[in-house]
Order: sequence, then structure tokens, then C-alpha cells
Amino acid sequence: MIDNTPAEKPTISSFSKNYWIVILMEFFERGSYYGMMSILSVYMTDQLNFTKESVGVIKSTIQPLLYILPILSGAIGERFGYRKTLIFAFIFLGLGYFLTSQTTEYSMVFASLIIMAFGAGAFKPMISGTIARETNESNSTLGFGIYYWSINLAHFCFRLYLCRTLKTHSAGNTL
Repeated sequence: MIDNTPAEKPTISSFSKNYWIVILMEFFERGSYYGMMSILSVYMTDQLNFTKESVGVIKSTIQPLLYILPILSGAIGERFGYRKTLIFAFIFLGLGYFLTSQTTEYSMVFASLIIMAFGAGAFKPMISGTIARETNESNSTLGFGIYYWSINLAHFCFRLYLCRTLKTHSAGNTL
């Protein structure tokens, strides 16, 4: 016999506080990442005077790390806990961003971006896993939709704001 009772539609209020904290964390992490990556190559070639080839080496090392490391960090998160892994991720993300802003020597910029990549690689599976834990069968589709929407909104907003701000502040000046 088929149950024809209409299923209760999920609402935004059906999500826990942890869910919204994770969405906010994802929004700012992805915003900072996409904002930085949108100007990184130009900054390294125009301001730090790195060759396009050397910038290509950095970018072609960082990008694969960001997609390979979540396999390892997902297993680490399952073993040591999401919270500990997220703390590690934020320490490495913060340290990587800070060092990148303070260094101008090629090897140091490269190393600081690798540190940042380790943080981002540890962050990704912990957020997805938390979203999965904080949703259920009745609201998971909406929950993951909001999650992906937050990534795209961060990408759009940070790049829009960052590019406009940099263009305004660098007009007639160096970046």
C-alpha cells in the first residue's frame, strides 16, 4: 500500500545552530579562497615580479593538493574528530594566509601557499561531513542546496567586492 500523505516540507528553521555555523564558516572560507585565487597570479607577476612559469608551478601544485588532501583529511577527521580537524584546518589556513601576506621571496610564498592548501584540504571534508550529520532525510536536499548556494554566493560576493576595492585603492598606486 502506498502512503499518499504529503511529506512535511523542510523549512529554514528545520536546521540546527551547528548547521548555520558551518554554513557561515564555509561562506567565509570559500570567499577568502576564491578572492585570493582571483588576484594571486596577477599579484605574483605584477607586484612580486615572478615569472609566469614560476607562478604556473605554484598554481599547478596548489590546485591538485586542494583536491587530493580531502581524501586523507576525511579519514583523519573520522579518526580524531571533526572539531580537532577543523581546529587544525583553521590554524593552517590562518597561518598560510598570514605568511602569504608577509613574504615576497618565491620559496616562502610557495611554502606559505602549501600551508594554506593543507588547511583548505582539511577543511573541506569536515564541512561536508557536518552538513551530512546536521541534516536528515526530510531536509537534506534543502540543506545541501543551501550549502552549495553559500559557496557560490561567497565566490560571487568576495570577487565582486575584492576586485572593486583593489581597483579603487590601486588606481594610480601600486597594488
